[in-house]
This record gives sequence, C-alpha cells and structure tokens, in this order.
Amino acid sequence: MPFVNPQGKLDQFFLLSQDLFICIDFAGILLNINPMFENLLGYSTSEWVGKPCGKLVDHRDIPVIEEALSRLQSHKKVAPFDVRALTAEGKVVWLEVTAAAGDRVIYVIARDISRRKAVEKQLIRNQRLFQIAGETALIGGWYVDMAEGLPIWSNEVCRLHGVPDGFKPTIEEAMTFYAPSSRPRIREVFSACCESGTSFDEELEIVTRQAVRLWVRVIGKAVRDELGQIIQVQGSTQNITERKATERQLTLLERSVEASTNGVIIVDAQRQDLPMVYVNAAFERITGYSRTKALGQNCRFLQGKETDPATLAKLRKGIYAQQDVHVVIRNYRCNGVPFWNDLYVSPVRDAAGLVTHFVGVQNDITAQREYQAQLRHNANHDALTGLPNRLMLDQRLSQGCLLAKRYRRYIAVLFVDLDDFKPINDTLGHDVGDHILIEVAKRLEEELRPWDTVARFGGDEFIVLLPDLAHEQDVLQVVERLLARLSAPYWYRDSELRITASMGIATDDGTISEPRQLIQQADLAMYKAKRQGRNTYQWYTDELNRKVTNRVNLRHALQQAIEQSQFELHYQPQIQGATGRVTGVEALIRWYHPERGYISPAQFISLAEDTGQIMPISEWVLERACRDAVELNARTTMPVTMAVNISPMQFQRAGFLLSIQRVLEQTGLAPDLLELELTEGVLMDSTEHAIQTLQDLRALGVHIALDDFGTGFSSLSYLKRLPINKLKIDRSFIRDVVNDTRDAAIVDGVVTMAVKLGLEVLIEGVETAAQYAYLNARYCAHFQGFYFARPMPMLAISSYLNESHHPRNDAEPHPM
Repeated sequence: MPFVNPQGKLDQFFLLSQDLFICIDFAGILLNINPMFENLLGYSTSEWVGKPCGKLVDHRDIPVIEEALSRLQSHKKVAPFDVRALTAEGKVVWLEVTAAAGDRVIYVIARDISRRKAVEKQLIRNQRLFQIAGETALIGGWYVDMAEGLPIWSNEVCRLHGVPDGFKPTIEEAMTFYAPSSRPRIREVFSACCESGTSFDEELEIVTRQAVRLWVRVIGKAVRDELGQIIQVQGSTQNITERKATERQLTLLERSVEASTNGVIIVDAQRQDLPMVYVNAAFERITGYSRTKALGQNCRFLQGKETDPATLAKLRKGIYAQQDVHVVIRNYRCNGVPFWNDLYVSPVRDAAGLVTHFVGVQNDITAQREYQAQLRHNANHDALTGLPNRLMLDQRLSQGCLLAKRYRRYIAVLFVDLDDFKPINDTLGHDVGDHILIEVAKRLEEELRPWDTVARFGGDEFIVLLPDLAHEQDVLQVVERLLARLSAPYWYRDSELRITASMGIATDDGTISEPRQLIQQADLAMYKAKRQGRNTYQWYTDELNRKVTNRVNLRHALQQAIEQSQFELHYQPQIQGATGRVTGVEALIRWYHPERGYISPAQFISLAEDTGQIMPISEWVLERACRDAVELNARTTMPVTMAVNISPMQFQRAGFLLSIQRVLEQTGLAPDLLELELTEGVLMDSTEHAIQTLQDLRALGVHIALDDFGTGFSSLSYLKRLPINKLKIDRSFIRDVVNDTRDAAIVDGVVTMAVKLGLEVLIEGVETAAQYAYLNARYCAHFQGFYFARPMPMLAISSYLNESHHPRNDAEPHPM
C-alpha cells in the first residue's frame, strides 16, 4: 500500500525508499505502509492495514512499543530504538525505529539492522584478535616472514576465508582466494611491498572456500630490521561487504532522490542563515531556479508579498524547535508566477542527537488547489479539461438512447484512449501531460457537432457520444477525422510532441436495455485497436465479446484446475548423439480438463502469466518433476537429468533460490540431476540480479540451460557472463536445416560458439531421420524431438528408459 501524505498525493520519494515507512494512529493501528513492508517482512500490505502494529513485533519487545506509543500520545519525543519484527516466514528481523507524532497520526521509519546486530553479537564473542597498529582495521591480522615465505593468518582471517582456525596457506594459495578480477592487483601490491617496502591499502573481492563472494579491505606494510632490510610484511584483512552494499544503497538512494518528481532540499543547520547545500532536479523544475542560483541561499527567496505570515511563523517555529513541520505555503517561481508548495521539513540528527541538517520535500500542488476551488462549481465537469464528467456522460448517454429509439436513429459511442501517454507524464512531468489532455479535449470538441458530447472518462481516456446518426457507417467519417486531428503535432514551450489515439466504436438503435453497456463494448473494441498497432479504430462485435468471455471462463477453469490438481507431467527424452543414450528428460505440463479433454499449454500458459496463476502451477511442476526424477533414477543404472522450464515470474520472485533448495531437500533429488531451463527474456530483465541468482544456483550444483536460444534479443555481452551449462537451439532453426544454408549457418555458428564457451548444446525439434543424420554427423551434441520420442506420461517414460539405458553403437533412435 503506497505511503500517502494528508493531501492524498502519491509520494514517490517514500515509495522508492529502501527503508520501511509506516503511518499509524495513536492507538497503534497501521494506516499506510510503503512497498518496502512487503519486500522486508513478506506480508501483503493490504492484509495488514487496519491491524495493530504490535502484532508484527516479537513478544519480548512489546513493552518497548507500548512505552513509545505512550510517549507519542503525550506528544513527547521518542529516541530511536531497536525492536525485533517477525516476518511472514516466522523469522526475526531487527529494526531500528524512528517515530514522530504528527497532528493526527504517527510517522514511523524502520531500517533493517539485522546484519549489524549479527555483527555486533559476533564481535562480542571474538576474544582473540591480532593487534595491528597504525592504519589496520583490527578485524583480522596476518604477516609473512621473508625468511619463511609463509603467511600466518589470525583466526579471524581464517573465518573470513571460510577455512578452519589455524589454517596455514602458501602465498600462492592465499592469492587464489582472491577473485580473478582482483588477483592481478593483490599480486602487484604485495610484490611491491615485499621488494621495495611500498605500503598498500586496497579494496578487493575474495571468494571463500564456500564460494561466497566478499569485499575486503586489505592493508599491508613492510617491517624492516635495524639495517633497513625488509624482514616481514604484516597487515590486516577486513570484511567490508556490508559497507560496499551500503555505498551501493546510498548511490541508489541519491539517484532515486534525484529522479523524484518531488522537490528535495537539504540545508545546513550548522551554518548561519541555514543555506541550501543540495537541491534535486525536481526543485529546479518546480521553481525554475537552477542549482547554481539556489545553492547557498536561504529558502526564503522563494517567498513573496502574498506569502501568509501565519504560515511563515509556523514554519520558523518548527525549524527553531528542530521538529518535523508541514505547511502549505505560497511560493514564487523564478518567473514570478506563484505556486502552492506542499512542504515537509524534517531535522537530520547525527549519532549524538545533534541536528546537522534539515531536509525539505516540496510538491507543487497549485493544480490541486485550483481543482479544489473549482470542484464546488464543476460537479458535472472535469476540472482539468472542462469536459463533462461521468455523471453528465451517463445522463446524456441515456438521453441519446431514448432519442435514437424514439426517432429510429442510431447512437454511437467512441472510446478514445491516448497511446503511450504515461511515459509523457513520467518523463516530461504532469504539466506537459495536462497540457496535452487539455489540447486533446479542445481538438475533439472542435471536430464535433454542437449536440455531440465529449467527456473525459478518466486519465487519458475520453468518451465521444454521437447521437442522431442516420446510418451506422456515418460514424466512420467522424472517427477518421478525429484520428487525423489528434495525431497532429502538439507544442509545449516551443517543443514539439507527438501522440496518437486508439478508438473503439459501439453503436445501437436505442433498443439496448443498459446504455452503459455501450461504453463497455467500446472499451473492449478500443483494446482490440491497441493490439492492432494503435492509432486506429475497431468496431465492437459479438466475436470480440466471445473472445473476452472465453478468456474470463478459461481463467476461472484454470483456477479450478489448480485447486483440483487437474495437471499432469509428460516427459520427452533427451538423447546424447555420440552414444544414443538417454541422458535427460524434459518435464512438459499437460492440462486434462474433465469436460474439454487436454488443453494445449499454448492456450493457458500465457494467460496464467498475465494473471499470476503461473506461480502455483510452476511450484507444482517443479515439485512433481523432482519427485519423478528421484523415482526414474532409482530405476535406471545411468543418471538421468530432469529439465524443468522456469517462468519469468517464478525466476524474478523473491525467494526463488530458497524454493529450489526446499524442493531439493524435500524430494531428495541430487542438485546435479536438476536442470532449470530459462529463456533469454528472463535473463535480459534485471541482468545483474539474474546473473547473481544463476551463480547462486550453480553454487547449489543445479544445472542451467538457456532455452530457445537465438529467438529472442540475445546479447553476447551478457551471454559470456552467464553462469550456464547448456544452450538449447530452438526448433525453428532445425526445421529446414538440411536444405536451408542460412539455418545451417546459424546452427553451425551457435554450436561453435557454445563449444568455445565450454557449454553443452542440445538441439530441439529433431523430427526426421534426415535432420538427425545431418546434425549428428556434424556436431557432438544432445538431441530432442519427435524423431526419438514424443512427450509421454511417467509410466511410459519409465519403460522407455529401461529399454534405452544401454548405449548403442549405431546411435539409432528408440522406436516409438
């Protein structure tokens, strides 16, 4: 649930925060929660709004919460305090809580300090540390005597590298713990220290014995004897992984603030006159002042003669008292135009509680103020465009249907939706978006008859009513004229903008029982126009309604299939070309509907991905496939890998790695017998996160296959970084590989590239003897396709494997 300020304006600054923001009443009931609540604790925000915040807290910390609420109810300050929160999985997360009382609610900021608590607990237990003087970090000490040439590690250094206490590596062994990217640098600086006594202080990446990547700060100094000869190099190694993560988080936060649509100001509370030391881009856009002109000045330069003295007094009182303060103040832009500034100011304190800065978050609510002023006079009209709103639209729609029925005429409803309007709002700002909406409304009105109606239906959607048409086809002249007019250039502050519209058409002769159904019909037709490429129109038809109805019915049936376990898994063998042996099987889902029989995955998988139903389906497939893999391997003498397709939503969902671990533990399947197949599209989104997830999977021992290679937007720069085992060449390149030199060239190139990268190759879609003979003669690869066997149920694949477990010299396919 988004964090909402009292004016109802969505605060992107809080939505993008990496901290947990909560708004509660004085009884401790949750009112608003930002998205970090679900990411951190795993609860659904909608389920927790309205519940007591105490239910989130470990019972041992309930008195702390009650004491804080008591002080806040008395409008007393509450110092930041630590509590233990319980996640949806029953785990404990330590939170550092900062709470402040507003006029009617309490604002709470909570930060995850679990890692810090764990480190603090560990530090208490550590009694023996190397005492490294000077610039060392006192985390883990080491030294190398030049005479012996062997590193001596403290226990902390051993633990940092994931080896037992007392571990004594050679210099070369110590170097191998560094990541390949860091290894040349540590060799260089260590050699320089040994040879010339040059000290070093480096931040490098290591890989522990357990394959965990950590960032460390390594400091080294040379120790000389009385003759100046270097007799020892000593230093320290400190784990700075958390600090590195914090730096990345701070960078993200800075960029988020910079990208915020709200103006953000930071002033120096330690200097006289509170000068501004930072303003973001939104401040420049809102006020018109550049950073060069704004920095160093007090915020009062935005005020003017009409700024309310009482509001100024409230603002100054809050700043003087070093408290949070919220005002709506009349400010002036650089060009002298006034605007209403919804301003929040909060003090920033250091570790000693001293206020060092004030942070101000401003939002231009001029349009909102004007809207509120006009609302009383515009109950039937849209405040922005002046067009009729939904209330008046319903009235005129009913009147138009009555007239059509009475005079045997037609009424047409056009549902107009602007194409790609949201990016304009997001990138250019709402001022530009509002300008376009007003201009669109004006153009629509100018092209219509006086008795026609244009209404703003919401957002960038408009409804056009055309009553009193002699023929249904008369509407086309109007539609074509409107599309041409709306696609003409728009000008905003000397900048040219282009936008088009998609239209849906619904008509009636006045006999329809529910006039509002015409809007729904036109809406359906509009979405069909969107799918047809946009900047066009579509008629509503019974066929369109049937498709939508079928989709709704299929979604309902799919939910029943999930609840009633109507799915099956069929398995298709994967053949090693060199031996003809079955090395693996691919799990393929089948849906047997009790009335409709088997329903193709092509009909329901994309729907399941759109509705989110793919998650329970994917979890069922993974668990069942792993159990069947255990059973299949128990019946065969040679190992058989189970290949399971992973949906993009499943891969990107938090907890994916844990779900794989849990299934492997529950089923007892060896990780190296599980192969996860992912498409290129999955890996192209959030690439760095995807690569890290794949590395974690590989660390488990699970195999990774890149499916349908070559059919998406492949990026070789990413491919070389992906920790995968296998490439699956898509069947579309195999169909004509014998006769089509281009297909053959593509297959040859992909196989050659895969071999160079050390990857296995599986060629899908082998359906004929000619294809198999051609491919097997040229490539050392695995094959899959109807030529060998079609997907088959568990009993059939078990029999197939028993008959095929001995490799054949002729590598002939199993007859099936």
